[in-house]
Amino acid sequence: MPSRFKTYEALYRTVRTARNDAMPIGAYARHATEAAIELCIGLEEALMVDVRRNVGSVMVKGAITVDPWQPVAHARQLMLMHSFSFLPVWQGGRWWLISELGLARFLNVGRDEKFRRLGMPIETAEAEDLESVEIAESDLVTARMPVDDVLSDARVKDGPMLWLVVDEERKDRLAGVLSPFELM
Repeated sequence: MPSRFKTYEALYRTVRTARNDAMPIGAYARHATEAAIELCIGLEEALMVDVRRNVGSVMVKGAITVDPWQPVAHARQLMLMHSFSFLPVWQGGRWWLISELGLARFLNVGRDEKFRRLGMPIETAEAEDLESVEIAESDLVTARMPVDDVLSDARVKDGPMLWLVVDEERKDRLAGVLSPFELM
């Protein structure tokens, strides 16, 4: 596992250099970023006024997934780096979602056991209590589907609120993902 990740020293050196370079402009950069976000929200709203929305026009393309053979540490790192609540995995001929809560519960063990669990493949971890949520075939969407149809079928519920947008030719490939966040 150590060869998968950069060394602490290399990461610390990069962060320290970036911090030293950014300190004089930090407050200005934060304010400029906030203004840019507000501007983009307004522009997006104006541009989408007369657009007939389908899933493909609002989904997040290039969905990040994990494979069953990859270690739990890789799934954890992806979730932490990207602030993901869910991470899709294709396993056993269907899609599953690893949730942040499921992963947190799985890793809430002693230090040695946590290290062992981080090194195990996802498929092994699922057999040992890593909770994941199976996505029913009927809950998969395609890029051509109208957003109105997706929303009219959706219900507030316990559990994942993430639509997997599958390739129309191959259900084992994701074209993207869609959450209520993109639909606001």
